[in-house]
Amino acid sequence: MENTSNKKSLAFKTMTLLFIIVIVVSLIASAVIGVSTYSEMSDTLRDYTYEAAFTGSKIASSKQITAQRGSIAEYIETGKTDLDYENLLDNLRLIVENYDLQCCDIFVPHGKHITYVISTDDKTPGESLGKEAAYYGEEKDYAVKALNAPLKTELDYKQSTRENLYTDNVKNGVNIMTYYMPVLDKDGKPAAVFSASYSVDFFVRTIWEDIFGLMGISLAVMLVSVIIFYFSIRKHVIKPVTKLTKSVRSMEESVKHGQTVATNIHTDDEFEELATAFEDMNRDLIGYIDENTKITAEKERIDTELNLATNIQAGMLPDKFPAFPDRDDFDIYASMKPAKEVGGDFYDFFLIDENRLGVVMADVSGKGVPAALFMMYSKILLKSYTLMKQSPKAALEEVNRQICESNPEDMFVTVWLGVLDLRTGVFTAANAGHEKPAVKQADGRFELYKDKHGMMVGYMDGITFREYELKLTKGAKLFLYTDGVAEATNANDELFGTDRMIDALRTAEDKKPKDILAAVNAAVDEFVGDAPQFDDLTMLCIEYQGKKED
Repeated sequence: MENTSNKKSLAFKTMTLLFIIVIVVSLIASAVIGVSTYSEMSDTLRDYTYEAAFTGSKIASSKQITAQRGSIAEYIETGKTDLDYENLLDNLRLIVENYDLQCCDIFVPHGKHITYVISTDDKTPGESLGKEAAYYGEEKDYAVKALNAPLKTELDYKQSTRENLYTDNVKNGVNIMTYYMPVLDKDGKPAAVFSASYSVDFFVRTIWEDIFGLMGISLAVMLVSVIIFYFSIRKHVIKPVTKLTKSVRSMEESVKHGQTVATNIHTDDEFEELATAFEDMNRDLIGYIDENTKITAEKERIDTELNLATNIQAGMLPDKFPAFPDRDDFDIYASMKPAKEVGGDFYDFFLIDENRLGVVMADVSGKGVPAALFMMYSKILLKSYTLMKQSPKAALEEVNRQICESNPEDMFVTVWLGVLDLRTGVFTAANAGHEKPAVKQADGRFELYKDKHGMMVGYMDGITFREYELKLTKGAKLFLYTDGVAEATNANDELFGTDRMIDALRTAEDKKPKDILAAVNAAVDEFVGDAPQFDDLTMLCIEYQGKKED
């Protein structure tokens, strides 16, 4: 059994995944809400700062300074404050407090510098009055815009300054947001610039505090949800899966003992259906194994019988070579390679008497055991009637009659039957629907011998066959084969064919019959390659030498 001690449980993985999801969702939610809050609060902050600047500029333009004292220039020239000045400073400080501003300033722009009139940063009234300072950031451009803002109506004034007099700068090391407004003199003309600044650093710090607070609340809520969800998953998912896993691991032992595993899962959902399906599968597997055991035993019995049939069939064919070691007037060799364990092709050769040799090449219809049984029956009949010294024609007709008397499966066999007179080299032969033989005379090359075919043996009762004579010169060779040679097929569904067969024969035509068969077999194997063998491959070659003269 596989070692699972180092593996993480489903509960651990589920909890880990849920925690990761909680953290990611909290971060995303906080970021989205933070960005949205930042945008909204930025707009609000600008509105507050603008209103503060607008209000302060209106107060500065009131009778407190410009009407009663004449002009702002007088404060700068004298450097002295009065009650109006102090009242204005107090009002501006109230604006800073009410709007949470960094500071408010009134200054007069000239050249590259500004001259302060009032600053809420002053600890005592008039501390900054008359002091000059350089512009910071884009202050100069916005101060000039403020002095040149259209003043037709208060509405025009607000619309113009709201969009054009806003900037972000750094003043005294603090990031600030500033609005600039003109301060009007007693004649209603811009005499100075009023600025209201808000600390962006304070604003950003406040936003981050809100975001972290929101993240904390989100995490707490989601963690509680995760714990509740985890225990729900544990009850309805993890426990049933654990039970099912134990059942699966115990299935091997249950199958050995033929007992079905009980899962005991009653969740009234898909897990119960899965558990039921597992129990059904367990029962089916036990039944399948029992059935497979029986089938395997039966297959082994059939394989044993097929091996026995193969040995019996092989034993019926001449397979010892040289077949006639004491004869020097001819040489003969044959081979058969069945497509299955047993086949329907067969060959035979036997001496009828001292001077005559019977030769048979045949191919039974069908494959496997039926063809093998029919082959043995046909072989025995053909040899028996030929040994009775009947001619090939008469032997085929008698065998055909015998087979047709009892042939319920309507099987048939193609036969080439010949009797060679070893004294003269004359083959008396008859062809019952079989392949044309290939002949090589002593002074020639292998060629197909186009003999006349008759009907197959067993096809119809009462058939007559025709004989012909084939004269072999000394040194001639006769090659017989079944259609498994010419019809051997490669992976591209191409047939080997008789032309390739003749070419293969010619490559070894001066050699002994055994070497000739080896050459043809090698050519077929090379052509077929890895494609399966569909038909029996049977060949026979005889070389006629004739009687030696004394």
